[in-house]
Amino acid sequence: MTAVEFVTAIREITPDESKFTKLPEGFVQIYLDELFIGNKRIHTNVEPENAIIDLMSNYDVSKLTIMIFSFNRSDELKDTEPFTFFGWREAFPLAIHKATGEIVEIDWADDNCIVSYIAKDQQSYLDLLFALQENSLSTLFSDRQKWSIEQLAEIAGGYKYRPHLTDLLS
Repeated sequence: MTAVEFVTAIREITPDESKFTKLPEGFVQIYLDELFIGNKRIHTNVEPENAIIDLMSNYDVSKLTIMIFSFNRSDELKDTEPFTFFGWREAFPLAIHKATGEIVEIDWADDNCIVSYIAKDQQSYLDLLFALQENSLSTLFSDRQKWSIEQLAEIAGGYKYRPHLTDLLS
């Protein structure tokens, strides 16, 4: 999924406040605020395979939180030799592994230690976030997840990316 496709898809599935009839009012506003994606005034051209960099360069995703995944502000992108740090999985930094293109979770105490593998590339990561958000909405409104762990692992890029999903959805 490209940055534009991701933004469009998230905006399309974000429910109207009136859909949350059985949930406390304060919860609804927090939930909807965490799905906010703002437009930036200046557009930066970024290669399509750099979907996360494109997303952060051209949209305000600093409030966007899907389950336990969030993004830094675009001015907080951090480049090191092996990684480009762009967000968080709870307290653990997320990064693009420059050599492989994979999205990885890094140990918060050691910037060079990969804790888990999240997705095979930037586009797959955005696909995965979208699927996780669909699951979140499905469980809010029907008590049933739309995607299984196996399907989510396939979206992320295969079996290698399953362990963090098992931990996340169990």
